[in-house]
Amino acid sequence: MGPTAETERVARAREAVAANPHWYHTLELAPGVLTPGNVDLRSTAKRVLPENLAGRRTLDVGTFDGFWAFEMERRGAESLAIDVARLDAAEWPPINRPELTRRMHEWDIRLGRGFRLASEVLGSKVRRVECDVYDLTPEIIGGPVDVIFLGAILLHLRDPVRALERALGALKPGGELLMLETFSVRDTILSPRRPVAHCEPLITQFNWWHANLSCLKAWPWAAGFIDVKHTGIHRPAAKKPMGGLYASLKARRPESATERHAVARVP
Repeated sequence: MGPTAETERVARAREAVAANPHWYHTLELAPGVLTPGNVDLRSTAKRVLPENLAGRRTLDVGTFDGFWAFEMERRGAESLAIDVARLDAAEWPPINRPELTRRMHEWDIRLGRGFRLASEVLGSKVRRVECDVYDLTPEIIGGPVDVIFLGAILLHLRDPVRALERALGALKPGGELLMLETFSVRDTILSPRRPVAHCEPLITQFNWWHANLSCLKAWPWAAGFIDVKHTGIHRPAAKKPMGGLYASLKARRPESATERHAVARVP
């Protein structure tokens, strides 16, 4: 890219940053031009995603500004993304929904705007499909995928196992699930082998669950995944109150029903 083209890209990136009042993800749209996101996952991605995804179809569930979808595309994947059509269609706890809806309109937060702006500047080919995870099917995304990524979404869902069951159905046999979720350190220490999750709609505005590590592993097992493994602990740079510790996990869809029944149900 020549000097003129690089200058134009930087200018377009700065315009894109200014065009969206609220960015969730920190994205580098051009050299030195970053979106002011609440969470910066760039260093975490290096530890969570495979370095090479060439030849694989991937899906980012709950993409928001598209960080994980763009990262998988950058690693060579045919990358897809899903999200709900509007932010107020998210599964907010009913008790908090009126206040969150009012605030969303007051702050001019529009789901999909950041993704569109970033995609245009990056020259991305990621296809974003408006779809609730509970409605996910292979047909909606043009066929099953090799890898599904769930990033900090299960804590926001009333029924995490149902969402994981839909993800399982959208994977090819033998396909891989990658997860990155916040977790309760306290309950992980107190109950290292017993799945525990606190119900939090009366404590937080957005969250349904705060699970320990054992529970994060139990949810995919319950949904039908196998080879569920904890792969690391991460602390992404984040603005309050988005900070904290995250656990990364991976699991696999069985190649067949026979393989599923041959594997122990408890990790």
